[in-house]
Amino acid sequence: MGITTDEFFENIYSVIFSPKSFFERTDLKISIRLALATIIFIAFIGKVLSGISNGSIFNITFIFSLIWHIIATIILWFLTALFFEYIAKIYDKGNNLPKLLYLTAFAPVPYLFFAPLNLLKQSGGIGYIFAANLELILYFWIIVLYAFSLRAAYNISLSRSFMLIFLPFLSSFFAIYWLISFFLKIWYIFSI
Repeated sequence: MGITTDEFFENIYSVIFSPKSFFERTDLKISIRLALATIIFIAFIGKVLSGISNGSIFNITFIFSLIWHIIATIILWFLTALFFEYIAKIYDKGNNLPKLLYLTAFAPVPYLFFAPLNLLKQSGGIGYIFAANLELILYFWIIVLYAFSLRAAYNISLSRSFMLIFLPFLSSFFAIYWLISFFLKIWYIFSI
């Protein structure tokens, strides 16, 4: 038994206007097909709106760019969810990949608003400043939606879900620091 088109758009509407209640719902029908359809929908609409706003939709390479964008978005969505799943397994919270895939499919819904804001940015002056600030707010909104999805999927606190999101940034910082430190130590050892 699948989810209807009305339920699909109702889910998107809920993510936009009442995201906390959407991610806290206990009666969610987990459907990987719906999650995949949501990711494809967001990637398709976002790319088409972006193409319309910058005039590249009339270019033949736009079709190839659109297909590549959709494929890359699907791969990134899956790998991101897989990454969070493996990090959660470290803390004995894993084994919830289908629910995480479903919930994180709705987290990038605010990307649909980036193309109209890019059009407003092209007006220059105050329009540019206003649109740039709104894009920054949308970007942080997407991070909050990812935190809500991690919270709901793994039943953790909101602060832990934010920490789970920023863990890759912290890890990469320390990895780069240790790598540089390692080579400096080696250089120091052989320079004496």
